[in-house]
Amino acid sequence: MIELPLFPLNTVLFPEMPIPLHIFEERYKLMMNICLQEKRPFGIVLIQEGQAELGPLAVPYEIGCTAEITHVQPLDDGRLLIMAIGQKRFRILSLKRDKPYLVGLVEYLPLEAEDEQLVNKGSGRLRPLVIEYLQLLSRLGDVEFDPLQVPTTAEDLVYLAAAIIQVPIEIKQAFLVTDRATKLLRDLRTTYRQEIALMRHMPKTDQGLFSIN
Repeated sequence: MIELPLFPLNTVLFPEMPIPLHIFEERYKLMMNICLQEKRPFGIVLIQEGQAELGPLAVPYEIGCTAEITHVQPLDDGRLLIMAIGQKRFRILSLKRDKPYLVGLVEYLPLEAEDEQLVNKGSGRLRPLVIEYLQLLSRLGDVEFDPLQVPTTAEDLVYLAAAIIQVPIEIKQAFLVTDRATKLLRDLRTTYRQEIALMRHMPKTDQGLFSIN
């Protein structure tokens, strides 16, 4: 268990996925500067109640993902442009509110150990769906991608697949909460099949509505 500074946002971060951040509030400028000075990660958690900016501290969901700062660009007035990379899933055990920002006592949540053959089989069935989805996005939204860059390893693939698919944020949070790779692979395959079926019948007037964040 560790203490982790928390950044509640209206987004879900997954392991190994990048996230750009514009830090302008005093409380989060303080938090990021401490993280930089101490070379420590922070946690990104989806907001359950409240708002990301200004006002009282938001109430987060209990499952989040740590983020490691990889690049910083200082701006005027102490603002920061930050690029961070998702690292580890965690569960919040308790919250501390004695600082301007939230701090959580957290435990890390690696995926449960499972039969490697079953996981690899599920991954092999998901990867073609991810490639087809990206191909459809490419046609609908002028997005370029290289199919060879789609991961083949199960853990990298599931989190990329969960990050790029355009579904409600609550569904993405459910993906992050899932502890077993086999279940996550099944849920992702179901969601991808549904989204692909919709996209195949999308009229041309809807072109340009899609982008990969």
